[in-house]
Amino acid sequence: MTQHKNMKIGLLTSYRAQKQFEKQFKQMVAHLEKRGHIVVHNFEMSLEKLLPLTYPQREKVFLSFYEKLEGCDLVIAECSLQSTQVGFGLSYLRTRGKPIVILSKKGSGSEFATVGELYSTVENMMIDEYSDETIPRVLDDVIAFMEPHLDKRFTIIFPASLLAKVEDVAKKKKLPKAVYIRQLIEKDLKDSSENQ
Repeated sequence: MTQHKNMKIGLLTSYRAQKQFEKQFKQMVAHLEKRGHIVVHNFEMSLEKLLPLTYPQREKVFLSFYEKLEGCDLVIAECSLQSTQVGFGLSYLRTRGKPIVILSKKGSGSEFATVGELYSTVENMMIDEYSDETIPRVLDDVIAFMEPHLDKRFTIIFPASLLAKVEDVAKKKKLPKAVYIRQLIEKDLKDSSENQ
């Protein structure tokens, strides 16, 4: 069994499905955590807790969870039951370029079930099915397949004087230039979002 890098993986499920597929969802989380991944899920919020809330309060709960998923390396969306909440979450995450795996249980009647395994390079999205017996294998397979597609290459042309300065600072910090540049960009993006 190949050991993949540890990732932060989001699990997007419908609140209605959490009762019907509770065993499968818990098995997914347990397997991913056993593999060393951090799993971000919404199991602490149940349908019973959501129903008494007003619609604006529910929206706030949904958006807060989608924002948590933005910080994940990969999001697994369980789509065995139709769900506006999951559909909106998928749309939200797609507009932010988040890599997504859509899973559905075999025999659930999901509109994704008939597709079987499918991968789109353009969308950085994969669709697959699982059964109770195949959850560990399917999770390992989709992660192994998606992992090389998670990082994107981007070429930047620097003026020679700027590149020399970047090389000096990166050497002092004992970092590869690409890591140093990525850290600068991540810090600036974080600072920008905090100042909005």
